[in-house]
Amino acid sequence: MPGAPGAPILGLPFEAWPLDDQERWEAAFRAPEDPFDEAGPASHLALTTRRALRSSYGIFLGFIARNHSELFVRPPATRLDRELAAEYLAWRRTTCANVTLANDLHLLRRALGYMCPTADLSWLRPIANRIAALAQPKSTNFHLVTSDQLYALGMDLMDRADQTNPVCKVDAFQYRDGLIIALLALIPLRRRTLAALRIGEHLQKSGHLWVLDIPAADTKAGRSLDYPVSENLSARIDRYLAKFRDVIAGASKHDGLWASSQGRPMHHGAIYDAVQRRTRKELGFPVNLHRFRHGAATFWSIHDPVNVRGAKDLLGHSSFGTTEKHYIRAQSRLAGRTLARAVGSTRR
Repeated sequence: MPGAPGAPILGLPFEAWPLDDQERWEAAFRAPEDPFDEAGPASHLALTTRRALRSSYGIFLGFIARNHSELFVRPPATRLDRELAAEYLAWRRTTCANVTLANDLHLLRRALGYMCPTADLSWLRPIANRIAALAQPKSTNFHLVTSDQLYALGMDLMDRADQTNPVCKVDAFQYRDGLIIALLALIPLRRRTLAALRIGEHLQKSGHLWVLDIPAADTKAGRSLDYPVSENLSARIDRYLAKFRDVIAGASKHDGLWASSQGRPMHHGAIYDAVQRRTRKELGFPVNLHRFRHGAATFWSIHDPVNVRGAKDLLGHSSFGTTEKHYIRAQSRLAGRTLARAVGSTRR
């Protein structure tokens, strides 16, 4: 039976997991000790992602321990079916809202997928998406997203695409789109500038990090822009170039960062459409490219209002007047709210 309303939701600690679960988990995250060792399918994930996955799976095991302990003798992939999932969701709903519930279900699916790579868990994703859609306000006036949310979405898209080997075109396109979303969350370029990025010209390697060096001719304000790319995102660019980009037909014939299925760099309109499709599918509503700029200004105004004028330079505005409207909107619409975390604390 589901837990009583208001009952605390406690996850099962790792040392209390069934031995099979512990061994599968450790194998999934095993890092190779030398080039001849095979890495676990989740060995590339950031520490914060690992913690989130472990927490979600621990909560699921806690539910089983309280309600269906007889299932512990079965392999992890065979415990969860639609009937048990419905009961689990009813149990979780006693203490969390739909947004948390949908995210938890996505994490549970990913955790099980890493532990049991051959298991078919695709049926869980549309259920989580439908729950997430229920949590979204109907009016687009309230579809306010900030940079931390968009960055987390981009990283999650890449993580999910980077689970198979060899890579197929679907994975390559998803990784590319996730990288676009994560990059825009940190460096909210205008669509034409984004589409114009060329490897070795606008995107240059400096040590183990990447740098965006954009000349004035490629910006709307006629000002050159120079952005360092974070260590985490630089590593994702490395992986995109090494593993995914060349899977897209014709990518080796041009130096455009964003390869398309047409054998040429993506047009800014195609980038716009791809991002809209991904965000609509994942968030329940579309986020166009310009809203990444709104999101950056809003995020800055909430977390560091004293230095909000710095957003002018981030966005490439010629004056603070253009940026200021986002500051006013954020303060009026989000007054009294506290964001849970900043971009740097969600993914390191």
